[in-house]
Amino acid sequence: MKAVKKNILLHDMLLLLTENESISTARMASILGTSESTIRRHIDDVKRALEDAGYGTVLKIPGKGLSLIVREGKNQDIATLFSNYEIRSIATEEQQLYRYLFILLSLRSEKLTLYQLGERLYDSIPVVRKKLAVCEEWLSLFGLHLSIRRNYGVCLEGSEESRRLAIKHIVLGNDLYDIDKSIQVFAPGVDLKLLKRCITDIERQWNFKFTEESFHAMLIYAALSVTRSGKYELGLSKEERQTVYKYNEYNWARSLFALIDQRFQSAVGEDEIVFLAIQLLCSGLIHDQPDEENSVHTYDKKLKEFIRRIIAVISEVLDMDLTQDEELYCGLLNHIRPAIFRMRFEKHSTKTLTDFIREEYKETYRVSWTLSMLFEEYYGINISSTELSYITLYIQSSLERMQRPVRMAFVTELGTGLNQMFCNKIRMAIPKVETIRIVSLREFDRALLDEYDLIVTTSALNVNSPGIVQISSLLNESGIALINQRIKQLNRREREGRKRFDVSCHSLFDPRLIFTDLEVKDKTQLIDLLSRELIRQGYVTEKYPETIRKREKTVSTCIGNGVAIPHGNANYVNDSKVAIAFLKKKIPWSGEDEVDMVFLLAFRIENADSSRRVQLFYQAFLELIKTDENLRYLRGLTAGELYKYLVQ
Repeated sequence: MKAVKKNILLHDMLLLLTENESISTARMASILGTSESTIRRHIDDVKRALEDAGYGTVLKIPGKGLSLIVREGKNQDIATLFSNYEIRSIATEEQQLYRYLFILLSLRSEKLTLYQLGERLYDSIPVVRKKLAVCEEWLSLFGLHLSIRRNYGVCLEGSEESRRLAIKHIVLGNDLYDIDKSIQVFAPGVDLKLLKRCITDIERQWNFKFTEESFHAMLIYAALSVTRSGKYELGLSKEERQTVYKYNEYNWARSLFALIDQRFQSAVGEDEIVFLAIQLLCSGLIHDQPDEENSVHTYDKKLKEFIRRIIAVISEVLDMDLTQDEELYCGLLNHIRPAIFRMRFEKHSTKTLTDFIREEYKETYRVSWTLSMLFEEYYGINISSTELSYITLYIQSSLERMQRPVRMAFVTELGTGLNQMFCNKIRMAIPKVETIRIVSLREFDRALLDEYDLIVTTSALNVNSPGIVQISSLLNESGIALINQRIKQLNRREREGRKRFDVSCHSLFDPRLIFTDLEVKDKTQLIDLLSRELIRQGYVTEKYPETIRKREKTVSTCIGNGVAIPHGNANYVNDSKVAIAFLKKKIPWSGEDEVDMVFLLAFRIENADSSRRVQLFYQAFLELIKTDENLRYLRGLTAGELYKYLVQ
């Protein structure tokens, strides 16, 4: 066994050398999931084998790493070294973890020792333990737990529902196998072609289509139901049953399993129907008319009111009326219904664009945070970062629809041909530019500033105005970026001076709740410190801190630029207040996020006035933290100065 493992390692090292002009021992060790010392110890074995066979050698190049030198005509012969392994892609660390997870999620009551696991995956016992620790972290997202017992082996503990959720995510998310092959690992022998026809037939009967991901999710769950029904119990609660019976998704699931039972000669139980209905409630659909309400779903009055309220709040905070955008209304309506069920029933979401959205649409993402309290108020759930990021996209799309076309004048002293080329280049790069008027330098007049949104020029105009952009006569990418940036500034309705809080918000601040130059070791200590002061002043109850900690476990409250806005359950707030901490040095917050400016929001919404006060707070707060310049100014204030600044 040891000889086989060594040969595999040597083979993979050699393969990496053939695929790279040069590679460091650190990089090779990282890819192969081993130590640098192991690579250094065995590289001489690779070199010696190459030289003995007359195929070439390995050079150690200072500053670059290891490089393979192959004799002419010997490239194909190299593959025969270290046994007769085929040329293959080397499994990355992530791919190897997927192999572990496929094996672990396939376990039921059978015994699997660490030694057996190492034998199957060609890893040593210490490496197996290390990989299992990472797998345990991933599995815990679904409520599953790895138990490693002495003289017994590895055991996966958790409910059947949790197993199926985890299986769905690994089937959809792995890059080892395609979806059909992945399904066969967990539902061996099932006729996937027939199962796909069942789903598409029901889609036609009900006159709607799943999104690609949702179709595959239904395929996975249906395959698991066919192969596992009656073998493993689904422990569904009474509440879950009562919830799904109200919706069309239950009838759809029942219709699907009636067809499956007929074609597969099976007898799927009621629990399987309810479980699939829950997953359907969490799925998105493709609609023929995306700007209309989905006729398949039943939208109750409460949900419609909720969506209208969301749009009204966003409009208030942005100081921009989005209430007439029916595409935004229908888009949110069709998205938020399944989102509510996803947050209520699911433990984990597939990989998303959350980080990208948070950076690309930073201001809109921050605005969307104002909705978190509405989700609690209406549905008693904490909105996740994932769902928040997708809502951000709907809002951003609405904002872009609201932007009127840009009218531009191009002031130039260039020739006619170059002028036309410039204008065409701008139109292609910036579609929102509707009109470009070419004006010669001698014809330029300040009155053009009133007539056009933006003046672009290749010459100095000796006029100081934010409506003028000077670019180089080459119009390179940086010039296009500069024009785009200025257009964005025009659309933002930049306000003069720093935004102050409305007088109705002044009571939210208390000088006893403001801490500057604070030293804490981590997030937990900071939240405890701010919460204790809120409790001491009678603003929140003793139960409030725990609700903050619970939220932080499920969603990151970092909104970028080193700022976080933790908050808890409004039911445990006596009097709305904001506790503020500016830290001496940044602390880890969530994932890779670090913060040094924390606003703990303890809000209680009892009526329209208190709701409007919170909206006005967010409006001014988002303006307050909008730029790095603003943040630098705030960080330079003492606690007393900060309080005066906030209530001016």
